[in-house]
Amino acid sequence: MNPKLRRTIFYAITGICLGLAFPPFSIYTLLIAGYAILIHIIHTSEKFKQVFVRTYSVLFFFTLLSVSWIALSGLRANADRFMIIGGFLTVVLYAVVLIIPFIIYFYARKGLRRLFPGESGFRKNLSLIYFPFIITAYEYIFEHMEQSFPWLTAGNAFAEALHKIQFIEITGVYGLSFWAYTLSVLVYIFFYQFTDNTITARDFIRSKKGILLIVLIAFVYFLPDVYTAVSSPRAKYEKNGSEKTVTAGIIQPNIDPWRKWGAKQMDLVNEYVEMINSYDSANVKPDLIVLPETAVPFYMLDDYYADKYGVFRDACERLGVPLLIGTPDIVHYNDSVKARIDSRENKSTGQRYDSFNSAVLMQPGEPKISHQKYAKIKLVFASERMPYQDKLVFMKNLIRWSVGISSFQVGWDTTVFNLGNKARFSTAICFESIYPAFFSSFVKKGAQFCVVITNDGWWGKLFGTYQHNSFAVLRAVENRRWIVRCANTGISCVIDPYGNIYDKTGVLEKAVLTERVGLRDDITFYTTNPDLFPMVIVLAAGIMLMVSLASVFRRA
Repeated sequence: MNPKLRRTIFYAITGICLGLAFPPFSIYTLLIAGYAILIHIIHTSEKFKQVFVRTYSVLFFFTLLSVSWIALSGLRANADRFMIIGGFLTVVLYAVVLIIPFIIYFYARKGLRRLFPGESGFRKNLSLIYFPFIITAYEYIFEHMEQSFPWLTAGNAFAEALHKIQFIEITGVYGLSFWAYTLSVLVYIFFYQFTDNTITARDFIRSKKGILLIVLIAFVYFLPDVYTAVSSPRAKYEKNGSEKTVTAGIIQPNIDPWRKWGAKQMDLVNEYVEMINSYDSANVKPDLIVLPETAVPFYMLDDYYADKYGVFRDACERLGVPLLIGTPDIVHYNDSVKARIDSRENKSTGQRYDSFNSAVLMQPGEPKISHQKYAKIKLVFASERMPYQDKLVFMKNLIRWSVGISSFQVGWDTTVFNLGNKARFSTAICFESIYPAFFSSFVKKGAQFCVVITNDGWWGKLFGTYQHNSFAVLRAVENRRWIVRCANTGISCVIDPYGNIYDKTGVLEKAVLTERVGLRDDITFYTTNPDLFPMVIVLAAGIMLMVSLASVFRRA
């Protein structure tokens, strides 16, 4: 076989292994093996071009398998074909973003080897200490960029391994990433020694060094399981435990998101209300009914849509049950000075305004002006909003979708909704549920349970729908909160603080659910200190890089 073709196949298999580690496959041990191979690729590369081409090749196949659902969704009926181009660019550019910490590690390793020259195994592999710190630190820093897309954070691969993830109530998801990268280093060291030509494989396994490595790998691998067993989370957080509860109603309408924006609005409203009214004959009336993100594709609270708002208002009053509805919201600035620099302008009146991707809580007996609202803060870049458009205003018009999801403004603040005197809850909208520290800020402000509303209908039964649902499990465990997840076309469910999923709907099905949800007031160490563990990792990585940088001055 041609050596170049053989290498390409090797890189493809490695990238595919990394992709298979993530939901819906969730073969998470492949992540550990895949990153061990990446370490080998970096260590056998001598020049920047080599490490870039080889590592990028692996990461390209990784992103191709893991996030190609964005491009493939553009092939679905009624979809905007720009999704195909945008999705392919996401695959190509995401691999570039992911390669950065590996390049940093490559140069940090070279710097350290200048400080500690020598051909002994210890000196050659001393830089491996850097690896988990640099990669994890980069994941955390990338999350806080405005153009961030932390979908493939390594810890996300373990979302369905409940026995492995319970310790993230202390460290958050970056503790999982650091643990996985550390295991990759140990696995690399084992096979590096295993293939050493100076000793046979059998003799190495029988040697003290070999036995020690095997024991160390096993110890680190099962360490999260030990935490799970010792902390006994099932006894504390299992379904229908001793905590106070409220009953949540979840409506999954299964409406094609591409067709919804052009549909007859009153027909759409009547369809929702018909599903809401089904609770009138239910054995247990819910304390809250949840509709998905942008359930109504118009500014429901604006006076122009008073007739449609009135239909929801009547249903709310008749049932006597609060409604949480995802809807676009519009804010007009009477004073242009108070308008944001990247706000939009009504061409006919000259008045400035902004639109928001919002959630509105409508409660019986409450006037419209008193409705509690939350406007989405973490907006999908290049889809709902262009990054840094408040500084480069011209960028806001670069992307225009065929449906009304572009040019949303960033919300003002996190909101904790008050459900009368029954409970306090938060509402994360779609993409926001993959940001761990952001999600925990709601809990820190007093949310007793959490709601996630989303419109994953863009992706249908492609991988993204299943990945997004699984990642919410991590937020439940980090904060030890029940999560009510309401999706337009699926997946809707309830997640308990241990990560168990109940009443999970299928994708592309119409469903009306009722489920009890626990209320909790205590908060985890992670919720209180969401940035502590990753900042320690960032600090350690910074010190390590400074040590490597010292080699440059020493050489000079």
